[in-house]
Amino acid sequence: MFATLGFSWLLLHAAGACLGSDDGRSSIDVGLQKQLLVDDYSLAEMQNVRRELGTVKKVGVVLKPSLPTDFVERDGKRIAVHMALYLTSVRNEKDDKFQMWYLSTNDNGVAYAESRDGVHWEKPLVSKDGKSNIVLDAIEFGCTIDPTVPWGASDKYKIACRPVGTAGEDCAAHLAYSADGKHWTWYNNRRRVTHRAADTHSQILWDPLRSQYRLTTRTDAAKRGEPEYRTVRIMYHDRGNDLLKYPAAWKTVRDRIAIDDPTDEGYAGSSTQKRQFHHITCWFYEGIYFGIMNVLETPNPTGKTHGGGDFQTRFEEDVAEYYIGTSRDGLNFDKSWVHARKPFVPRGPPGSFDKDNVTPSSQIITHNDEHWIYYCGMNERFFVSGLRQSRVGLAKLRLDGFVCLAANDDPGTVVTRPFVLQGDALEVNVDAVRGSIAVEVLDESGRPISGFSKSEAILYRGENQLRLRPRWAEQPDLSVLRGRLARLKFHLRNAKLYAFQVVR
Repeated sequence: MFATLGFSWLLLHAAGACLGSDDGRSSIDVGLQKQLLVDDYSLAEMQNVRRELGTVKKVGVVLKPSLPTDFVERDGKRIAVHMALYLTSVRNEKDDKFQMWYLSTNDNGVAYAESRDGVHWEKPLVSKDGKSNIVLDAIEFGCTIDPTVPWGASDKYKIACRPVGTAGEDCAAHLAYSADGKHWTWYNNRRRVTHRAADTHSQILWDPLRSQYRLTTRTDAAKRGEPEYRTVRIMYHDRGNDLLKYPAAWKTVRDRIAIDDPTDEGYAGSSTQKRQFHHITCWFYEGIYFGIMNVLETPNPTGKTHGGGDFQTRFEEDVAEYYIGTSRDGLNFDKSWVHARKPFVPRGPPGSFDKDNVTPSSQIITHNDEHWIYYCGMNERFFVSGLRQSRVGLAKLRLDGFVCLAANDDPGTVVTRPFVLQGDALEVNVDAVRGSIAVEVLDESGRPISGFSKSEAILYRGENQLRLRPRWAEQPDLSVLRGRLARLKFHLRNAKLYAFQVVR
């Protein structure tokens, strides 16, 4: 039934393509887990569809420099040269508010802000001296709310960072904890918990799939005498997740993760690539690891900085881009969008606040059926010693809208691998506002099931729904098939399919 043909994730399929090494015959365990179509995990065959990156909608600037610690004096001017270069934003559901930690300018430390609506932010003066919003003397950090710890516990919040003033072998990850995100205590008496390096966006968070704490930092990859080569290291806690007793018990499971762009010829006379990961942080959503990737495009190999001050020209070298990649194991991330040079949050046009650098928050927020994507935008190149301004921007994305399978006027089909239907209804996230969608149910071998064939499926036109519930002529849902091994076959025309889920 399923012929094996070549598959390319960027190409339109004019003929059927089997996506698995077993011709799409093996069943998968789906249960009630939503299936995002960011990869081929749940798919057996596609025809006349292509995989497209989702399109974000920029809201604009939501946080500007305002406190003295947000600025530095240069050339007689107050500028926010790298305010929020490191940034974490989260949604505190208990207190019904957004929280943000951002790097203060001039490496003064971790600054804190909060908001009720996620757009209008306040900077409470919660520093020890009551004069600023600096809550920790650290830089290059990533914060998290620990879901395994009850609210009010002393370690509900955790941060991976580098203390202000550390260098050499102490340029390594340090950890701290807090009950409220504003008052912090160091793990390990402010001593490092890993070996070097950690001078980009470090991150600690709970991995719900492995049931372990996960720590990500930068690592060194350059050979002696060659240009700096930034790569990424992933570690997991190795002593029962007891961070208080064993704060330094981290085991490296992946090291020197590089972009490995096949078109990157590197710097002359060295093994250093021109395209480098400034950092990768991780966000878990619907059973998938999302790598939030900050890519430096052709950083200066000599380390020489620019003078800055050109707030109009949109540069193409020494800039930072925001990409995403996905993984099923948390270790091996798909870099296809990076290789294809398709940023998730594109830089702005000439003259905009984010024309040269878009550096992501370490996590994405899902709120009110949208994904809220905060980022640091800069109006000059990455390595600037002079004038540059930083702002925090916000972009939004439809729920599950990271990647879709799209069909044009030539009808396309998508067939899943077989799985047991453990619910009574199907929900589909689809944009067919200018087209149509119908859903057929097949048996394990790919034959239409009576009552659920294409001719019996309701054809939906002009729909744009996050949770469309398909019906059939004589069947309102899937309840009569519950417990049966089956496949789904989506028929698309001028439509974009984002996700599907069997529900009870």
